[in-house]
Amino acid sequence: MVHQVVKGDTLLKIAAKYKTTPQEIMKLNPAIKDPAHIEIGWELKIPAAKPAPKVIDYKVLAGDNLTRIAKMYNTTIDEIVSMNPSITNPNLIRTGTVIKVPDRRKP
Repeated sequence: MVHQVVKGDTLLKIAAKYKTTPQEIMKLNPAIKDPAHIEIGWELKIPAAKPAPKVIDYKVLAGDNLTRIAKMYNTTIDEIVSMNPSITNPNLIRTGTVIKVPDRRKP
């Protein structure tokens, strides 16, 4: 599948649209050197869609950070952020907040 970059696109938005990650898109598009820099008109190869993961509600505990949570559920920080528009700073999540987390742990 191919996506043509239009005004307002970001790698994170494109990844969320196709249910993938910016890293997966970058693997297929070596022209992308900086994930924060894509240009209007570029035609990006998009990886085949993966089955939707189970999504859980996770209550942030004291000492948690997105890296730890992502590792725990075998997902990525980008996926967690894309499911939680209220996370405006991935380095700051508040204890007690309930967030959506894709659960990709093997059964």
